[in-house]
Amino acid sequence: MKPKVLLAIPIAVAVVACESRPPATSGGSAATSIRVSRVAEVPLDDVDAAAWRSAATAEIPLMAQGVAYPMLDRASVAKLAVQAMADARWLGIRLQWSDPARDDDTQVDRYTDGVAVEVPLRDVPAANPMMGSKDNPVYLAHWKAVWQHDVEEGHRDVQDRYPGFWADHYPFASGGEPFPVSEAFQTSDARRYFPATTAGNPVSKLERRWPVEELHAEGFGSLADHRFQDARARGRWRDGVWTVVLLLPRAVADPANPSFPDGAKRQMAFALWEGGAGNVAGRKHWHPFVEVGLP
Repeated sequence: MKPKVLLAIPIAVAVVACESRPPATSGGSAATSIRVSRVAEVPLDDVDAAAWRSAATAEIPLMAQGVAYPMLDRASVAKLAVQAMADARWLGIRLQWSDPARDDDTQVDRYTDGVAVEVPLRDVPAANPMMGSKDNPVYLAHWKAVWQHDVEEGHRDVQDRYPGFWADHYPFASGGEPFPVSEAFQTSDARRYFPATTAGNPVSKLERRWPVEELHAEGFGSLADHRFQDARARGRWRDGVWTVVLLLPRAVADPANPSFPDGAKRQMAFALWEGGAGNVAGRKHWHPFVEVGLP
């Protein structure tokens, strides 16, 4: 019997802006801090909501990651435009950057666009922006374009990419050929053929409500998925620009989440992947910590 192939889908996070291209900062120089506006409700459904137009914009220059393999040889994205606002429940981060193509699929030689933010879990100045350390772990929220597509248009199966595919019969699958994964493999017996999904691998989820993943790291090679996923996100590509809004919960019971109380100052670092330029895993753009001041 030939096994049916599930295509693995990579990871990422996001923030957004309101025009067709990233707004420039008033002075044109790199920002050293991000100012958070207080609002009654952070908008998520519309990444171009009017509320974002009055929020201050910080310009974050990006560098090629050249510390850990696989490295990025050359940066293809120069900067992120970052805005932030908060309501009683959420810290909203909006990221916008130029990208000539919408890369929202993954195959053997194709990669997804994505963006992530990173926040130290301890209120100390010594956190390492390169995935933290055992003494100073970090929290990450990662948005991916491929997950945005799945949320908006449904999970893509093998037959969506390869209409002429063929597979043997599955004794526990429901329905008939071509056995759509999200419909035909709902029972535990049927999912014996999908060990990654059965084991709870977040990359192999068949249903996804939000295109963002919350993670924890204590240094290179330690990245792990959170048990609870509370963050929300929405992204949109238009006219060569990605706009992504990320909502981080200000306070949750999970100790692997940072808190964002009124008046607090937090550090935030950034990572970005341009799928069309071959960015994947450590081949990414990044910027170290900048200060985020809560109102």
